[in-house]
Amino acid sequence: MSEIVKALVAFHKAVPSITKDAKAQYGKYADLGGVLSTVTPPLNDAGLAIVQTFTPNAIQGADPLLITKLLHESGEEITSELPMIIGKGRNPLHDWGGSCTYQRRYAILSILGLCADMDTDGNFEQPEEKKVSKPAPQTVAKTAAPKAESPPKTEVIAPADTPLTDEEAEALRGLIKELPAANRTAFLDRFRSQYGLAASAKVAYAITTHGHRKFIQDIMPEFI
Repeated sequence: MSEIVKALVAFHKAVPSITKDAKAQYGKYADLGGVLSTVTPPLNDAGLAIVQTFTPNAIQGADPLLITKLLHESGEEITSELPMIIGKGRNPLHDWGGSCTYQRRYAILSILGLCADMDTDGNFEQPEEKKVSKPAPQTVAKTAAPKAESPPKTEVIAPADTPLTDEEAEALRGLIKELPAANRTAFLDRFRSQYGLAASAKVAYAITTHGHRKFIQDIMPEFI
């Protein structure tokens, strides 16, 4: 594997620091797009490329594996297999999309030996923090518990024209990208037809509201 090692050395000499441009509730972080835009040019200059796919887990009932390959033009490669960790929240579609982008980013950084600081975009961590951060006073424990459940309900039934956060939109776009090519084309045509978009319209830029997310949630099982 001498050629790929030489290429990695050249890559590390050329790659700039990864900028944390994306914003989340708890601060800034380097999202998947930011990581890829930073590492792709020096990877190409060194004759390297990264490919990521999903494959079923050999363990019965286990979540799928994220396969990350670092390929060199010589034919040499380095492969990483990462068991997917899917959140168990109220929105399985959002949990899956968030897991994909979150773990793809860390797999890329890991196989390249890079660090973009600990990020706190945490689609998986935020719900847990909310649940444990407000213990009810002992004197009002019986009445406080039902009130703590009301915020999630109002979020689920948000008006259709309520804008999505950047993280929610990115999670949906990531989920669509993981569809098989033929199914993805059919899915995009269905979305364009639903919202009267031109055949050449970029669906990625059109996913902006809770109404779009609800529509995607309703039809996604048909294309998986």
